[in-house]
Amino acid sequence: MAEHLTDEQQLESLKQWWKENGLQLVLIVALAVAGWYAWQQWQGNKKVRAEMGSLIYIEMMDIASRAPLSALLDEQREALVEKSELLKKDYASTQYAHYAGLLLAKLAVAEKRLDDAALELQTVIDNTQGQELSHIARMRLARLEMGRKNYPEALSILEGDTPPAILANVAELRGDIHLFAGDQAAARAAYQAALDAIGNDDQRLKALIELKLNQVLPAAVVVPTVSSSAVSTAPEADSGDES
Repeated sequence: MAEHLTDEQQLESLKQWWKENGLQLVLIVALAVAGWYAWQQWQGNKKVRAEMGSLIYIEMMDIASRAPLSALLDEQREALVEKSELLKKDYASTQYAHYAGLLLAKLAVAEKRLDDAALELQTVIDNTQGQELSHIARMRLARLEMGRKNYPEALSILEGDTPPAILANVAELRGDIHLFAGDQAAARAAYQAALDAIGNDDQRLKALIELKLNQVLPAAVVVPTVSSSAVSTAPEADSGDES
């Protein structure tokens, strides 16, 4: 008996295998090619949508830069709101939809529509969990509630994990909330936590927090402050967003 199949036998075996598996192989290859093509299409569309969203957002920022939000002309305000809603509706998968939400919140604060501002900020928080924008929106919403004297709610908004990069800022804001709520002991602890988190990386912020901490320390205990003529001595109770 031959040790190896003859060429004819090998060809016959190949034909038999193809008869049994050929269609399945063709389908697998076709699906793989279709999947690759669909992926490329999706990636391309995603890039185009991001670029379009960017252009719309640039137009929004151009409108917002022409005057304080509280002093926009009617047609400017309408254009700003229209573009913001367009981003939120048709470009919801892009970051620019969330940027639009932050800008609408600022507009609402400027117009004293604080409930609307809070709703916009909460929407951004809900749709950007785990992202940097979520933490920005949380801090702005906490400031808004502090301005409305909703101190427990403001503090609850700041609960949860905080990225190391903004740990000092969140602790400082927590201290401000406690201070305006009249709890100097809690404010002191929060400001100290902010100092501990910041180290020596940001001397201006460190000087500001040291001044705030000295406001709530007993008279006999004063923290040496970093010299800085640009630092104010008291926290401000904002009613909304920062730039």
